[in-house]
Amino acid sequence: MLAHGWQVALTGLFSATTAYCFWRLATARSQGIEAVVDVNHILMGPAMLLMVWWPSATGAKWVQLAVFAGMAVVFARHLTGLVTVTGRTGALLHAGMNLGMVWMLLAMPTLMTADPAMAMDMPGHQHFSELAGTRIWAAMGSWVAVGLMILAAAWWISRVLRAPGHRVLCACHALAFCGMAAMLGLMTPAL
Repeated sequence: MLAHGWQVALTGLFSATTAYCFWRLATARSQGIEAVVDVNHILMGPAMLLMVWWPSATGAKWVQLAVFAGMAVVFARHLTGLVTVTGRTGALLHAGMNLGMVWMLLAMPTLMTADPAMAMDMPGHQHFSELAGTRIWAAMGSWVAVGLMILAAAWWISRVLRAPGHRVLCACHALAFCGMAAMLGLMTPAL
């Protein structure tokens, strides 16, 4: 479970990004793949809030896995039709963001199990040491994902500085990546 301060901060962050994308969609400010990006953020915000406040909730896990894996495929397929580096990078990063959601959903139960050091000290319990080994691999994969999300956030921040007409939108994407990196980092044990 996250500390209350982090819960409040992440709730504000994901509520803001969701509300902004909902506003963009409702006012027809986005079309084509941009509308898909907005829908993606609208779906991802509540999913992240569910993880923030009820990390052990598994009721809609498989639906979320299907939705976010499907969205990753949509963005990956959209790469072929783009001609600009900026467009391709944005689509690639959104595909990665969705794969990050899939990773978080799959890794969270493993990451939130008993302390691996404590499990290693329990004599005669082989399954505890196997669990500890699995948890270490999950933690390593999670820290790699955190690093990638931080790099993606940095790219969006650079777009805030270089794309005057899209600063708020790029800031929204940067915030979403920062929030995901923070959430995954907070639930991942140190190596």
